[in-house]
Amino acid sequence: MHRLASFLPRRLLALLVCLLAAHSGVAADKQEKSAAATNNVTGKWTYTLEVSLDTSLDFTAEFKQEGGNVTGFVLVQELKTAIEKGRFKDSQLTFEIPREYGGVKFMSRYSGKLTGDTLKGKIVSGAAPVERTYEWSAKREKVVKP
Repeated sequence: MHRLASFLPRRLLALLVCLLAAHSGVAADKQEKSAAATNNVTGKWTYTLEVSLDTSLDFTAEFKQEGGNVTGFVLVQELKTAIEKGRFKDSQLTFEIPREYGGVKFMSRYSGKLTGDTLKGKIVSGAAPVERTYEWSAKREKVVKP
């Protein structure tokens, strides 16, 4: 009887260890999937850009991320422009928007870091030798489910 009594607790302990190990693996998988879902720029984003001391513009951007590629557009003052060269890797978003001002074509190059529902970074815009750098910070709009 003594041998059975000492055997049973070890078997129960081994079973508990196996169950805990399996549960922690499931939890880790859920955490990884959750992190992957939040480390994605898909959605609608809004930001205001101070373009001069007395002028600011409201922007809306919509992104769709598939792997490391990002497509979408930026909308400002009813001008909707498709983004180009959209990439997302290691929480860093980069893309370009073609622009034209006074007959001169140039690119606005965006870079930003994703933290939760905020994208924060820099925009370099203009044509050499006249380029300007702006700070930008966009918030993802919450999706309202019916």
